[in-house]
Amino acid sequence: MIAYVIYCLQVFFTVLEVIVLLYMIQSVLYMGIHIQRFMLMLAYPMLHPMQRLVKHSVLGTFSVDLSPYILLVALNYLGNICNYLLMQN
Repeated sequence: MIAYVIYCLQVFFTVLEVIVLLYMIQSVLYMGIHIQRFMLMLAYPMLHPMQRLVKHSVLGTFSVDLSPYILLVALNYLGNICNYLLMQN
């Protein structure tokens, strides 16, 4: 049962990674206003707390928004932890 919960968390983190990657791609390539709004609706709840943290840190001095990259690294790390826990069972 615990392995199933860990697997579900791993899939959840992978889906969040894909959402953040799609948000990053659509910010570079224009895909239309509807897709842009949809991706913002999906990614904003994850990005907003990260943007506040980056703004009040040393990284806030850059003119580029680094929060999607930091969030992507954090989600990848959490997915790897889930993968490690699955291998232990």
